Amino acid sequence: MENPFEIILEKLNSIEKAIEKLKTASNDDEDFMTIEQVSSFVGLTKATIYGLTHERKIPYFKAGKRLYFKKSDVINWITSTRVKSKQEIEQMANEYIYKHPLR
Repeated sequence: MENPFEIILEKLNSIEKAIEKLKTASNDDEDFMTIEQVSSFVGLTKATIYGLTHERKIPYFKAGKRLYFKKSDVINWITSTRVKSKQEIEQMANEYIYKHPLR
């Protein structure tokens, strides 16, 4: 029969490894990406990304002639452009009508 302390130690080691993986994964959002990486990440051409930076529609950093993008900024930019569904719009309209009745 195995020593129960060895079993506990093995489980603690696996938990520590899992925590380290989670820390590494959460830090990935703070990584900086090149224009090529952003292009691949969002599925747009490099030319489109350049256009978006020129129009200041996507957040970026510029060091010399190079552009850099913070992954979390790109994710926030994508999610901020969410289009509401018909059901959400109808719900908002109903709430407005309820709060502002005609007199």
